[in-house]
Amino acid sequence: MSQLDTVIKNACLVDGTGAPRRTSDIGIRDGVIAAIGTQLSQPAKQEIDADGKIVAPGVIDPHTHYDAQVHWDPYCTNSSLHGNTTVVVGNCGFGFSPCRSNDRDRYMAMMENTEQVPIGAMRTALGWDWQTFPEWMAHMRTLPKGINMASYLPLNSLMIYVMGHAAAKTRGATPAERAQMRDLLHEAMDAGAVGFALSHLDDYNSHRDCDGSPMPTDSMVIDDAFYLAEVLAERQQGAIQCLCELPGGIGNRATAETLAQISQRPVLHNVVAAFDAMPEYHADVLAWLDGCAVQGLQVYSQAFAFRAWNEFNVVDFNAWGNIPLFQTLDLATDAAAKTTLAKNGSYRQRAREEYDPAAMVGAGGTLESFILHRVEATNPFERWCGQPLGDIAQALERPITDVFLDIIATTQASAEFRTTDATSTDPHKVSAILSHPRTVPGTSDGGAHVKFHSGGQYASDNLMWMVRDTGSLTLENMHQKLSQLPARLLGFERRGALLEGYAADLYIYDLDALDYNHGCYDVVHDLPDGDWRRVCRARGIEWVVCNGEPIFHAGECTGALPGRMLHSAQAEQGATATTGIPLPQVSA
Repeated sequence: MSQLDTVIKNACLVDGTGAPRRTSDIGIRDGVIAAIGTQLSQPAKQEIDADGKIVAPGVIDPHTHYDAQVHWDPYCTNSSLHGNTTVVVGNCGFGFSPCRSNDRDRYMAMMENTEQVPIGAMRTALGWDWQTFPEWMAHMRTLPKGINMASYLPLNSLMIYVMGHAAAKTRGATPAERAQMRDLLHEAMDAGAVGFALSHLDDYNSHRDCDGSPMPTDSMVIDDAFYLAEVLAERQQGAIQCLCELPGGIGNRATAETLAQISQRPVLHNVVAAFDAMPEYHADVLAWLDGCAVQGLQVYSQAFAFRAWNEFNVVDFNAWGNIPLFQTLDLATDAAAKTTLAKNGSYRQRAREEYDPAAMVGAGGTLESFILHRVEATNPFERWCGQPLGDIAQALERPITDVFLDIIATTQASAEFRTTDATSTDPHKVSAILSHPRTVPGTSDGGAHVKFHSGGQYASDNLMWMVRDTGSLTLENMHQKLSQLPARLLGFERRGALLEGYAADLYIYDLDALDYNHGCYDVVHDLPDGDWRRVCRARGIEWVVCNGEPIFHAGECTGALPGRMLHSAQAEQGATATTGIPLPQVSA
């Protein structure tokens, strides 16, 4: 009888397929689930007693920006702390490959401005021993990794590589350039890309280049992307991630539909979320997804559907870059410039006249809802800490914009604010999103926005809030959405479920004890140049296991580095052929 590496005993197994939970043992050998059954008798090098605990597939997050962070944090925290065993990078069309050597600084500046990845850390940690996408993938395979990673080909990078930065922003591709991009996409898919990613929001995207202008894909001739979608149709492989919608009726849903129609592959649309100020928004997105399903289009929407918030000072925060008033504040480059602007009488008058609360939904909330989180004890606003700015403005009988700018001016832009909730906390709205068969949980943006946001806790929050506390979703359905669904959409072969012959990516947790700090993020100084970021640690997760090796035990890192670069399996019959497990579909 062959020895197992690990046996997990007495598990409450939620296998990720939607099947009812059951008590079982799980045997692991060579990184793969070798046996599932009651009272497994094979000898094992290690035994884990999971009595009273849930054992579930590792979470697969299809929307992260760990492209840089994995170079100094092989575990991609805080995602892995919350049970993530696979993350996908290259989202929204941002990434580091392909890249010509003279464009490296510009790519890093773009990543800092769009995703707030600190440029000092990137300059310290990125080795830049690649130019082409295959060279990037070879580089990534050599990196020590605690969890699995997969990568889209980022379309901004591809356009700049082929067309040059100025041309990519000002015109469509020539026939020769289109042909070159098509060849490079084939090359990238051969090297392991899971598809390609872009944003397409014209001038409305909060993702802005370092000069304040839209990114190339936002203003691109969209037929160039449609031409690339033909590559995936030809290969019958891969997926497309497309940020083409913002709350408030801003977006290009037709772009997602056409990409799905041409490619005949899954298109992951961003984003669906619930907002109290726009109670019908999420329902409209869900109805649109139903309509796509009726047309036979594989359009899925990535859900931002968990209790999230931002903690920020105005130096590090730029999620409002698509709002002209606040774009001006963004382009004031440092604390001194922002302080000077906050004191400027003309700007203050402009703020009173232009401020529109309805335009702030995508920025985490209105100024009125921002909480004054932290100021120096000697500051005159210190007595208002913990209060919403709207209440402060009312008490002082001052315009809300004057109060906000006064706080910036008197603290030299060091004051910290906290959003209440970035999206609705109505469980009925959120469960409507998460229970829909065409939505994918996630949009953690892990690795991005590290100075003001942390989203890797989304799976923990979904389980706590939607399953344990409200009973809005079953545990079985939630884990299917967290793991099996993204695995199937992205073509990850034999992953996303706990079945014999599948990769042993899993985590073990106590559902009753599952939690995190809802009050504030932790600040850690662990970037390669000593810089800081915000993280959200998990409670109640006993083990996180990747490819059969424990990487966390009770929140402590084991030091194991079993992570791999994953690729999208090619399948003659589409996304279901590699597993035999069908994708969830909406009935026509």
